[in-house]
Amino acid sequence: MLTTVAAGRVFDYSYCIGMYGMSGQGFWAPQDFVLGEGDLIYVISRGVEEIGQRITRVTRNHEFLGQFGASGKGDGQFVWPRSIDLDSEGNVYASDDFLHRISVFDKEGAFLSSWGTAGSKEGELDGPSGIAFDADDNIFVVDSANNRIQKFTKDGSFLGSFGQAGEGEGELNLPWGICLDREGNVYVADWKNNRVQKFDADGGFLVMFQGNDNGVGDLHGPTGIAVDSDGDVYVTDWGNHRVQIYGPDGHFVTTLVGDAQTPSPWTQTYIDANPDIVKARRRANMEPEWRFRRPVAVNVDPNDSIFVLETARHRLQVYDKVKDYEEHSLNL
Repeated sequence: MLTTVAAGRVFDYSYCIGMYGMSGQGFWAPQDFVLGEGDLIYVISRGVEEIGQRITRVTRNHEFLGQFGASGKGDGQFVWPRSIDLDSEGNVYASDDFLHRISVFDKEGAFLSSWGTAGSKEGELDGPSGIAFDADDNIFVVDSANNRIQKFTKDGSFLGSFGQAGEGEGELNLPWGICLDREGNVYVADWKNNRVQKFDADGGFLVMFQGNDNGVGDLHGPTGIAVDSDGDVYVTDWGNHRVQIYGPDGHFVTTLVGDAQTPSPWTQTYIDANPDIVKARRRANMEPEWRFRRPVAVNVDPNDSIFVLETARHRLQVYDKVKDYEEHSLNL
């Protein structure tokens, strides 16, 4: 078992899910994911140029359930898909930062609707990125190129916004990811400012997450955020190929760097079917493959298992946060 211990917290590496795949089983430059009902996971892939844009349905037990969406500008299609979330009914919402819209599918992948108008006025979007639902089924959208967060009903009616361009508290520079905690507070990955900011539900600034004067806890291009049941905050530090963990008050706790020494079952099947690859892997230093490469999104389930999506390695790595630190220490 690969374990990270820091500040009374224990993180055990568990397993990984996925592999590179241009179509069908696998992910291709995945951008975001969401944990669905039961063991279901939806992963949105960007592919390259005009191919590979899709949403893949898998389970935590590595079962491939199919995919939906396609490359293009029509209904149910994507050009630059970016983020994904579910409403209370399990419908799938996906942002497209080229088409400046949100597309909506049912839980099986049938297209339902889309909304969004390009522009900079209230309710208009320019490069929508991260999306997240609140407890009332309203959706927060990171309006990235407009350097603000907008709130809509699930049908796209404008409710309000906060944020503006800048480097001060409450100001944003090409924000990317977003999440909400159990109290409805809003966390925003302020990508170009290399920090995460926490706001109340009305956009009032609360806490900053970034490195200290000695560089400990620094971020370089943060993309995704998640908050666990203890209030600990997980940030995909995209530019530094790691996940940074902070306490609720913003103090740095520790770093995860990736520990996938055992390939996913999908990858292992591919390796086993290719003898030349088996031989090459025996000769190579495989440690770089274990580590995160462009981690882009993170989510935490109700049991505080941490799922980290890597866009460059086309997979999810999963960690478990151990609740009983003293008992765990006795068993090590």
